Amino acid sequence: MSDVKPPDPMPVGSESADAASANLLFARRLIAQGDPRRAMKFLADSIAQVATPESLFLLAQLEMDSPPTQSRALDHLRQVTVMFPQFTEAWMMLANYWGLRSQPDKQKRCLEKVLAYDPKNRDARDTLELLLLNK
Repeated sequence: MSDVKPPDPMPVGSESADAASANLLFARRLIAQGDPRRAMKFLADSIAQVATPESLFLLAQLEMDSPPTQSRALDHLRQVTVMFPQFTEAWMMLANYWGLRSQPDKQKRCLEKVLAYDPKNRDARDTLELLLLNK
């Protein structure tokens, strides 16, 4: 069991951004200590109170590693892209997910989202070019 202590509950009137930052840091410590399950549970609980794109993305990364939680990962990635439409890592993770599942149209849409706001993004551009070459 991890000896990392979770952050104290957020006092009334404190900044939710500070709480979200502390929660994200704690979850990353759990992951670094080899306790991703506890990190997932902690993130899910903390997101219910203060959801940020970063915490949702980290939770999605952890959920994507386990087939039983992949559908939740997709939901969390969609939440990230709604909250912060220019969160490139979420769009790229979605593009990769759809690519691995032979869903080129969905993969292409994700890559195009990135290129719409970041036309010089080399990863998105190169992946899209390869996708179009393989059609």
